[in-house]
Order: sequence, then structure tokens, then C-alpha cells
Amino acid sequence: MLNKKTPVMNEPTYRDTLYTVDKRGNRRWVYCDIIKGKFYYWRAIVAYGLVVFYLALPWLGLVRLDFGERKFVFFGGVFWSDDTIFLALIFGGLAIALFFFTALIGRVWCGWACPETVFLEFVYRPIERLIEGNAAKRRKLDLQPWSLQKIAKKLLKHGLFAFVTWIIATSTLAYFTGPERVLEMITDWPWKNPIPFMWNIAILGVFAFQFGWFREQFCTVLCPYARFQSVLMDSHSLVVGYDSRRGEPRGKLRGRKKKDPAQGDCVDCGLCVRVCPTGIDIRNGIQLECISCCTCIDACDSIMDSIGKPRGLIRYSTEEGLSGNKVKILRPRVAVYGVLLFLFVGIFGYLLVHRELSEFQVLRGALDKPFEVLPDGAITNHLHIRISNKSDAPHKYTFYVPGESSIQAILPLNPFPVSPGKVETAPLFISFPRKILSGGTKKITIEMRSEDGFRASQEVTLLGPER
Repeated sequence: MLNKKTPVMNEPTYRDTLYTVDKRGNRRWVYCDIIKGKFYYWRAIVAYGLVVFYLALPWLGLVRLDFGERKFVFFGGVFWSDDTIFLALIFGGLAIALFFFTALIGRVWCGWACPETVFLEFVYRPIERLIEGNAAKRRKLDLQPWSLQKIAKKLLKHGLFAFVTWIIATSTLAYFTGPERVLEMITDWPWKNPIPFMWNIAILGVFAFQFGWFREQFCTVLCPYARFQSVLMDSHSLVVGYDSRRGEPRGKLRGRKKKDPAQGDCVDCGLCVRVCPTGIDIRNGIQLECISCCTCIDACDSIMDSIGKPRGLIRYSTEEGLSGNKVKILRPRVAVYGVLLFLFVGIFGYLLVHRELSEFQVLRGALDKPFEVLPDGAITNHLHIRISNKSDAPHKYTFYVPGESSIQAILPLNPFPVSPGKVETAPLFISFPRKILSGGTKKITIEMRSEDGFRASQEVTLLGPER
């Protein structure tokens, strides 16, 4: 609940101000109760599954962002820095997916899968409730003067917050360094690994600020998704809404007339407000602060059960559905977003299936001499060849200049071995007679082949004296 009066439906300015900020701009702290109903348990299964999924991925070696070697490991597949088309398709596809699912099912992401909601509601707030008690006790504790009991509870709470955050931060670090390197750093002194240690401290600081103090203000003040959801959603998008046709006129249970047809089902108990993690009154209609977490549904259903009324006064529906109108699932914006999402996924899948796992690139060093003339009159060009083996097996690559018997490609090893998932760079010397030059240049093709039959080629311009 809020520690000050919450706006009600007859206040016309409730959409012009935040529920968690008073007229002077001071913060109103949210002390939300908890009702463990059907949606709470389903959300808990999803949330703890996501937490375990996130923490386990780097330790199982399934996902790794290796900026040192410029590669990204994703469920066994290795993507390199030159696979930018896949990165563009992933981010583009995620953006279109956000548009599509928001238009169709509203802010389900916010209430069910957003890291802010998952960690706050199912990791940090349960710890807070365990130590400081329910909403009334937490509010009383915060308002009372500092004492040994209050200091002990706050230290214990934030100490457990720090321990949990350290586990999350360490697993986050494992995404970038790998589990072996993280375990090595944990057992060593921090000053021997200053940069990873500072990253760990930074993550601890961000989490301490966010989940220890800032909390729901991220959703109501900073998160851009809440701002542009109105552009993505329409009156047929799924929302958590209050059925005002059934609930109004509301009135307290005590003193209401029995069998009064004009009396709505809402008993104005305020429980839907007291359980809301962003402190809003869902009865005021669709609001940007609503994260569709369904806590008000569980709260209202529990009240309806206790007074013998049917559930669903607050429920998943659409604005049209709550108004008694027909709901349209297939709409122009949903169709357009769906087609675009299908195209992104299809292109990504096609390129992934036809992706070449071996690549090479011939480069000319900026500090290398353009050419050298040998004592026997032959010309050499010093180049560098970068070979990528993106497969999970070692390969040997042979380089040659097809159709040019007088031109030799010289490497330290030819065939050149490259381990799986590695990028190797080797010096490449091209030796050729002066007579093949025309105006001091000659375009040739360098081909690469591997023992499994893969072939690739690149055109290179040889340089030499103009005369």
C-alpha cells in the first residue's frame, strides 16, 4: 500500500501525476501486500525458471560473449565479429517481436519475464518480507526512529541482498570470461584481476541501487517501453482491466442493500491497490504504470470468493471486451508485424543453414613495403591472410593461385591447420616475375580449399615497379 492517500476514480488529475510522487515531488514509498493466488503461482514458476536459466547458461558453456576473441557462443553455435548480418537480424527480429506481441497480448513481458519484475518480485522482495514482515510492519519499521532492532534488520536485509547480488554478478561475469576464468578469479586476490573485480563491484552497486531503493520507479519513470506501448497497443490488445460495468457503482460491503440491482460487485476494499507493485488503482482504467503482473486479479478474486461473487471483476481482457464489444484478434497492425517477424525469422534461418563455416581474407599490412625486388629479378608482395574456422572440427586449408603457374603463394605451412572455433593470421608471400605486370599492377585470384571440399576465393591486386 502507499503511505499516503491514493487517488480515486473521482479525482480527474490522476492521469497527470505519478502515484508514487506527491505534489511536492517527494517519493511515496510503495509497501505492497502479497496475495498468493493462481496467477502468482504461475508467475513464480516462470520467474524462478528464468532465474535458474539465466544463472546456469554461462556455467554450462551454452552462452558466452568473448570480446577478446571477438566471438559469441550461442547454444553450441559460434558467431564471429564478421557475422554482423546475424546480429542485425537478431536485434531487428527482437524489435519486431516486441511490436507483434505487444499489439497482441499487451505488456505480458513486463509482468512475467522482465528482469526488473522477476528479480524484484521473486528474489528481493521475498527476502524483505522474510526479515521485515508484511506491508504494515515494513511501513511501521521505516517510520520509526533508528534503533538497534531497526539497524539489525536493515543490515541483515541488505547483507542478504548483497550476497544474492554477488551470485548474480558473478554469473553475469561468467558470460564474458567463461566459468573457468571466473572460478580462478574467485580463488585469487582481487588486485590480480582488477578489471573483472571492478565490473563485479559495479554490478553490485547497480543492483543495490535498483532493487534496494529505486525499484518500481524504473518502470514508471525510466523504462521507455511504458511510454511507447500506447503506440503499439490498441483497444483490442490484451490488458489487465477492471470491469466497471459489473463493478460500479462500488460500495462498502457493510451497509449495502441486499439484492440491490444498482449496486456493483466492487466492495471498495482497496486490496487491488495494496497489492500493486507500482501503487496504482486499476479501477481508474488502463495506465502506463500498469505492468500486467496480475496481482490485482488474484487479490480481487480472493475477495469475490469470500463474498460469494463470481471471479473476473478484474481480469485479462481487452478494452473492447471490458466494454462488452466484440474483440478482433487479427487486425492490420498484428498482420503487418506478424509478416515482418516471419520474414526476419525466415531470413535468419536461411542464412544460418547456408552459412559458410570457413572463411579467409587477404590483407595488406599498413607498415609493409608494397613490394620487393629479389636478386634474381622476381617480385614479392608481403600480405597477411586471416583464416576463420567456425566449425567444431579442425581443418587444413591449402592456398594457391589457379591458372598462373608462374605465380607462387608461399605460407609457413601449406596446407595451413586451424583449430575448431579459432581465427588464425599467417604471413603470405606472393612471388611472381616482373613480366606479368601491366602498369605496375596485376589482378589475380587466390583460392582456398579444405580437405572436406570447401572452396573460396578472393581477388588481390599485386604491386610492382611500373617499368
